[in-house]
Amino acid sequence: MRKYLISFSLVFAVLLFTGQSCVLGQDNKPKTTGPAGMFVSVDKGETWKVISSMPTVEGVKQLTSVNVYRVIEDPQDPKALYWASRANGLFYSFDDGKSWQRPSAPVNSSFIYDVAIHPEDRCTIYTTKARIVYKTEDCGRSWEEVYQEGRPADIITSVSFDPHDSHHIYLTETNGDLLKSTDLGKTWSVVNRFGVYVRDVEFDPNKNDLMYVVTREKGLRRSRDGGATWEDLSEKLKVYPGSLTYRRFLVYPSNPDQIYWVSKYGVLMSRNAGDDWEPINLVTPPGSVDIYGFTVSPLNDKEIYYTGSIDYKSTFYRSMDGGQTWETRRLPSGQLPTELRAHGENDGWLYLGFTNPASI
Repeated sequence: MRKYLISFSLVFAVLLFTGQSCVLGQDNKPKTTGPAGMFVSVDKGETWKVISSMPTVEGVKQLTSVNVYRVIEDPQDPKALYWASRANGLFYSFDDGKSWQRPSAPVNSSFIYDVAIHPEDRCTIYTTKARIVYKTEDCGRSWEEVYQEGRPADIITSVSFDPHDSHHIYLTETNGDLLKSTDLGKTWSVVNRFGVYVRDVEFDPNKNDLMYVVTREKGLRRSRDGGATWEDLSEKLKVYPGSLTYRRFLVYPSNPDQIYWVSKYGVLMSRNAGDDWEPINLVTPPGSVDIYGFTVSPLNDKEIYYTGSIDYKSTFYRSMDGGQTWETRRLPSGQLPTELRAHGENDGWLYLGFTNPASI
């Protein structure tokens, strides 16, 4: 029985983080309760408040049935948030999530994989929907297609600005391709073909040309020269069983070279851009829980938060001393916590997004 549960959990995790959907038989649907959507805590996870309201001309609608895939913060304005959903399109908020709005078609429906906001112009936004990248220059009132992947089996998994050069945009694909545009999306070129499922590309905001490519099952890649050459960091990760399977990746915003790799193993931290790793001593043993929510306070890297899930039952964990000691708190919903994010300016503020696993 234990072997069956582990196998089912692995299959579910792959589906969860690839963004692919499946049709589960009625008897196999996970039994979870409570709302999906977004929550906020202003006291470091002690209490939570639902923030899933969308004012419309017909009245205020609740988005508590909308599943959260990602939440992206505007680098110019921490009050501005973008909610990429799994089936209901894109939502945005300019008031710390107190209320949400929906942009115009075509990004107001279906699965949204990622959002990138221009680092100098908040109304210029790029978003990915399956095989297409869309761009708006008027804060979401109108959209134009700037790239389409021609191979029908491939999906564009992320789109990102280089924080050191606002004209450079990168996108990643399930086929392993990393593409780059130097003219805001008019033309694209291949940076590298990794040949494995690529989940994301991330940049160190403190160091020019330091960037990372996140793979789904093969660990982490690093470039120190803006993508000209790449290093495979998986050999040192392999020391920790299960660490090549991605769950979350975080580049700490204020300390150069400080990164966090969350995997099936647990949480690893590096202070030298992945040359060496040290495990964070979680209260849960390595490999015992699925960590889908993880964040570190950008104001204090001793404050670490994560969610641990076993058979779709989840718990919230927090440490105020860099992982030496931990506290647990109840979560505000019985759905799966798939996104955890610390506010960029307000101390103690956390955003938490949930997904109903039966819909995946």
